[in-house]
Amino acid sequence: MITIRLDLSDSVKRELEARVRESAHATIEDYVRDLIETDLVQEESWEMTPELAAALKEGESSGVDSRSLEDILADARKRWRA
Repeated sequence: MITIRLDLSDSVKRELEARVRESAHATIEDYVRDLIETDLVQEESWEMTPELAAALKEGESSGVDSRSLEDILADARKRWRA
């Protein structure tokens, strides 16, 4: 096992302490270790499913939108509010 030292701001430390109190973790170290392990598992478990492949193919075949990102987001916000 190795030891890693992190320098964190006081505000980050306070936020971590709050998250530890709200979770099942005993210490900040346990919380950070769990975050790392969860991230590694998620990366290892990623796979291309048939549904994802079909959605990607559909997106690629739909073409390029001539609108700017700002216009696309504005339209999406309008539809969401409606």
